[in-house]
Amino acid sequence: MRRDFVLLCFLFLLLVACNNNYEVIEKTPVLENKYDPDKPTGVDSIIPSNGVIDQTFILEGNFPGKITDMKVYFGNKKAVLVATNGKQITGLVPKKANGRNRISVVIGKDSIAPSNLLFKYRQSRSVKTIAGKLGTEKWMADQDYSGAALDAVTFGEVHYVAAVKGQKNDNVFMIETGWGNRLFMLSQDDNKIQKLSTPTSLSCPAVPSTRDKFYATKFWNGDHPIYLYSKENSWAYVSTGITVVGDDWPGTKTPSMTFAADDNLLYLFDNEGRIAEVDIAAKSYKIYTTANKKPGNIKPASFGGLITGTNLPSNFGDWEDSYICYSKYHKCFFASFTKENAIYKYVKNADNTWTCTLYAGKNGQGSTVGDRLKDAQFTNPSGLVVNEDGDIFVCNKGECPWCARGHVINRISGDAVEIVAGNPSSKDPLTNGTNPLEAKFSEPRNFAIDSDGNYFIAGGSDRTVRKLSIE
Repeated sequence: MRRDFVLLCFLFLLLVACNNNYEVIEKTPVLENKYDPDKPTGVDSIIPSNGVIDQTFILEGNFPGKITDMKVYFGNKKAVLVATNGKQITGLVPKKANGRNRISVVIGKDSIAPSNLLFKYRQSRSVKTIAGKLGTEKWMADQDYSGAALDAVTFGEVHYVAAVKGQKNDNVFMIETGWGNRLFMLSQDDNKIQKLSTPTSLSCPAVPSTRDKFYATKFWNGDHPIYLYSKENSWAYVSTGITVVGDDWPGTKTPSMTFAADDNLLYLFDNEGRIAEVDIAAKSYKIYTTANKKPGNIKPASFGGLITGTNLPSNFGDWEDSYICYSKYHKCFFASFTKENAIYKYVKNADNTWTCTLYAGKNGQGSTVGDRLKDAQFTNPSGLVVNEDGDIFVCNKGECPWCARGHVINRISGDAVEIVAGNPSSKDPLTNGTNPLEAKFSEPRNFAIDSDGNYFIAGGSDRTVRKLSIE
C-alpha cells in the first residue's frame, strides 16, 4: 500500500512538471546589432569629449563589422576597444600628452577621421607612499622586516632606489642610509619587504637596460669592488671580480653609478667629479679626471684621459653628494653638484676625452624657476634621472631637514626649469596627494624610473619610498 502511494505521488509530480512552462535562461546574451546598412559608415561624436588615461569613452555613429575589425586612434595612439553594437564603440582612453587629439576610426580598409572630432586629454599626476611611514623615524634599527607589508615598516633616512622587472609591477630596491648599510627589496606584486645582505656600505645602484639585475659598489673611500645582485642568484650579491683601486680613485665618496647606451660599460662618479669607466666583460677600468684632480699615484694603464671645459665644477666638500645619470635622448651624461647648486653636462668625445659644461643653475641657493641658466636655482640638488622624452628630473634636496628651503622635485624640459612636486615655501606636515604641488617632502635624495614611466623617490628625511606619477 505504501509503495503504491509513493508511486502515485511520483507520477503526479512528473505530470505537473511536464505541463509547466519554464523560463529559458540565456547564458550568453546576443548583443543586438544596431548597424544600419542603408546609412553610410561614419562617426558622429565622442562621449565624453575630455578625460584621462584608462577612462571609458563611447563613439556614436554607424559601424559595420565586429570589434576585432575596428581600430580607434587618439592622434597616433591606438585605444583598447571593449565592445560595439553597430551604433556605438566603447573603449579606454590611451596615454597621451596634454592637449587636443584628433579621433580616427579604422574599420577594415576604411579610415574615418572627421576634422571636428577632438578629444581633450588631461594628464593625471599624483604622489603616494610605496613603503615606510611619512616622518616616522627608526634610526639605524637592526631589523630585517622580512615578510612585513610595505606600509607597516619604519625606516631611517632613505638614500637610494633602483627599479627592476617584477611579475606585474617593478620590484624596488632601496638603500636606507650610507651609515646603516641596509638594503631592502620592496615587492609591489605581493606587498612584502625583504632585507638583503650587503658586503659594505653601498652607493646608488646602477640598472642595465635588461632591468633584471643591478650593480653596486662601496660608498666610502678606498678600493671599490663591483658587486652584482640578480634574480638568478636570488638577489644575493656576488663579486664581479672587478675592483677600482683606491690609489687610482681617491674620492672621499662614490655616491653614484650608471650605465650608458652599452650595458657592458659601467660609470662610477665620485664627489669631486671624476669618472671611472668600468668594462665589465674585460674586467678593467679607465679613470677620467680634470687636470687638477688627477690622482698622483694613478697607474698609467688606468688613466684614460682628461675632463676639460670652461667653468668646471670646483666646489665639492667631503660631505656633499654628486650624482650622475645617462640620457639616451641627449646621448650624454648629466651630473649634480650639491655645493655648486648646479647641474653639469658631461660628453664623452671620440678621442676618449670628456667635455664638461654648466647646464643649469649655479645661481645661488633657492627654488626660483625659469630659464635653466639665467634664472633657475637649486638647493643642494642630488639624484637625477632623464625620461624617454629628454626631461631631466632633479631631487632638489634642500638645505637641511628643518629648513623650509628646497625639498622639491624639479623638471628641466628644454631651457625651462619648473617644480613638478613639492612646495618650496613649506615642508610640514609631510603629505601626499593627487596634486603633486601640494605634496610635502623632506630632503628627497634619489630617483628610479619604472617600466611604466613612474618615478620612485628615495625620500631622505621623510623616511619613505614614494611614487610620483606624471604621464
